[in-house]
Amino acid sequence: MSRTVRTTCPYCAVQCNFDLHLEAGQAVRITPTRECPVAGGTVCKKGLSALSDLRHPDRLTTPLLRRDGKLREVSWETALSAFAAQVGPLLDTDPTQLGVFGSGALTNEKTYLLGKLARVGFGTPNIDYNGRFCMSSAATAMNRSFGLDRGLGFPLADVAKADLIVLFGANIAETLPPVMQFLKAAKDRGATIVNIDPRSTPGLSQLHLNLYPGTDHLLAGLLLKLMGEWGRLRPSAPAEGQREVLDSVAHLTPEQVAAACGLDVDDVLKLAQLYAQAHHPLILSGRGPEQQTNGTDTVSALINLAFLSGHFGKPGGGYGTLTGQGNGQGGREHGQKNDQLPGYRHLNSPADRAHMAAFWGVPESALPGVGKSAQDLLLSCGDDIRALVVIGTNPAISAPGAPLIRERLAALDFLVVIDVLPSETALMADLVLPGSMWAEEEGTTTNLEGRVQRRRRAMTVPGLAREDWRILCDLAHAVGRGEKFRYADFPSLQQEFFAATAGGKADYSGLSAERLDSGTFQWPISHAQHPGTPHPYFAPYATASGRAQLHPVRMSVPERPALTLTTGRVAGQYQSGTQSRRNPALKGTPDVQMHPETARQYGISQGQAVHLAGPHGETVLPAQLTPKIRPGVAFIAFHWPGSANELTSAHALDPHSYMPAFKSGAVRASVQPVLPAHSPPLRSFSALNPLPVPGDSR
Repeated sequence: MSRTVRTTCPYCAVQCNFDLHLEAGQAVRITPTRECPVAGGTVCKKGLSALSDLRHPDRLTTPLLRRDGKLREVSWETALSAFAAQVGPLLDTDPTQLGVFGSGALTNEKTYLLGKLARVGFGTPNIDYNGRFCMSSAATAMNRSFGLDRGLGFPLADVAKADLIVLFGANIAETLPPVMQFLKAAKDRGATIVNIDPRSTPGLSQLHLNLYPGTDHLLAGLLLKLMGEWGRLRPSAPAEGQREVLDSVAHLTPEQVAAACGLDVDDVLKLAQLYAQAHHPLILSGRGPEQQTNGTDTVSALINLAFLSGHFGKPGGGYGTLTGQGNGQGGREHGQKNDQLPGYRHLNSPADRAHMAAFWGVPESALPGVGKSAQDLLLSCGDDIRALVVIGTNPAISAPGAPLIRERLAALDFLVVIDVLPSETALMADLVLPGSMWAEEEGTTTNLEGRVQRRRRAMTVPGLAREDWRILCDLAHAVGRGEKFRYADFPSLQQEFFAATAGGKADYSGLSAERLDSGTFQWPISHAQHPGTPHPYFAPYATASGRAQLHPVRMSVPERPALTLTTGRVAGQYQSGTQSRRNPALKGTPDVQMHPETARQYGISQGQAVHLAGPHGETVLPAQLTPKIRPGVAFIAFHWPGSANELTSAHALDPHSYMPAFKSGAVRASVQPVLPAHSPPLRSFSALNPLPVPGDSR
């Protein structure tokens, strides 16, 4: 029997829609959805090739328990009994010794359930997620200025209305390809596009400023000062902190900033003139300026510029940040972040705590406080954290200082991984629970515009795998704490989730699966007739005073090591590569990109093996020489074992957002006589060598 199911792409935060065509219950083809409210029928190569993930031969279909040093197939009964035996005593004595590590790939409903499980089921404060490594600096800056964090406070269609688009560290062509159509539309209407990045990446820009990593705040501060000198300041609304912000940039000069950023002063002044003359300038930031130890301050500097020059919150202008992961926006709104409760409520707010305690039917005193943030949580493994539950993420590869993180994971008494394929983290686990993939589950995701869309189940999970939401409930029941985790079916969980957000800043309570069948909506959506909120940033803001809270930024010049490592994505892979490295349609191998001038300093030639050393580890990669990267900087993508995060620092964090410094770190380089085989191949299900256990019932 043939049928078609419309759903959302499992990859980036654009969340394109496509139709899955099924024959006899199996997906056989993907076609883009022309009615897609985001991308209008555009799907990139990752989305179009996503079918290969669904029935991959490496797919995990049976629980695996480590016995005698090997992961062996067991029944669910045995798996859950092992979980109870290891985790139950911790919860009875000290629940803080259990950690939970989530993912920006989870649906909103699973995000909600994971946070509820950690706090209500397990009683631990120690839950965070891999989105801490993605959006936390921008989220922190937006929250402290406006009391609200929505990456884009406008629909993507508004991008085409801008007459100047300034991209700060946003490699859109490779990371969010469907967004390129909106840049092109703006350019076709006469807009100028400026790319500010240490690398010249594919795109449509007419001006490229290849500044030194970590100096974006200086450039933003200078632009603000020049707007003041040129009479271009007209605040978007009444704000607090305006005088202090202007004082903080008063000492900057074009010559000083150009020298600190490694730029030509004429290019800096050209950018300033373009910004001053634009009627609808739009600043879009990506991870470049955000994944720094000063990432929150840098985003604040960009906010200050857009707000005080009168462009913030207006259609076709202002500032926005480009969320990366598929549900990166929804993932940080509903409780898996260490300081948050559903609806973007905060654990430190007495009113928010009281509200959610009453909703869940537990004493307010029973709700834990703010726990460890992601990197601190991982670094505490084996010490304060004795057991860890990981779902849908691969920190053994994706966390900064990966060699040290793997040491900490290995020091745990009990590591549980819920996933669909044997990632490097799953291969370290004591218990692996096979979960559900994107086409095998219902739910909602929230894209980079704050647009909530429906994900529809097209297929059932294979073998003994279970839908993730059921597994989370199973864990609560296994340790005798399942009273609050009894759901007759998924719709009952979804209805609870929508209701839990009512009255919060990220209010989804006006939604239902049926309503999402007729359209998509940008939050907040507070009742069933609410049309959604395409433009949420307007006065009075969601701050205590109702005014914007502008924050002065310390205009310090970062140290410049001999060779600076910056990291990022490439178009042919995604995140830690658990799925994309297995996909034959997606290509790429790890290398280190260097400017020819830098390579000459180290005696390195094209393709030659380069030995690189960081604070926690080392690796050897082939050199890819290109004039499209500034001298003194090396770029490595993070999708492979033995690549970027072998070299990043596990300890360098932004003091406000706890974001690691993925984009700037000192590395040492030297010529390696022999180039080893590139990253080891992903181990398959069969490579786990599971053996049946005598007497283990199925």
